[in-house]
Parts: sequence; C-alpha cells; structure tokens
Amino acid sequence: MSLFNTMGVSVAGFRAQAKRMAAIGDNVSNSDTMGYKTRSLAFTPQINCRGGGGKKFLK
Repeated sequence: MSLFNTMGVSVAGFRAQAKRMAAIGDNVSNSDTMGYKTRSLAFTPQINCRGGGGKKFLK
C-alpha cells in the first residue's frame, strides 16, 4: 500500500468519526426539545477479499 493510499484511508476514517461525533452532538443538544428525533449512524466494515479470480466485498 502506498503512502497516498494510506493517507486516503486515514482521511476516510476521520470523516466517518466526524459524522459520528456530529450525530452524538445533535442527539445531546436536542434531547430535551419537543419533537426530538434521534439520529443514528450504522457503520459496516468493507473487507476487501481476493481469491477465486476476483474481488469480493463482504459486509
């Protein structure tokens, strides 16, 4: 894996965590307002498997 790819993976991780923290912040700040609706995020790992002649993405 090249340095550029490694940095790209790191940036993607930081963006995912930023979205998660934003959702938590919204939930905390709006928890006692009328009509409050919880925000939630679902993270699923994307595993890149090689074998059998091609790439497969598992969830």
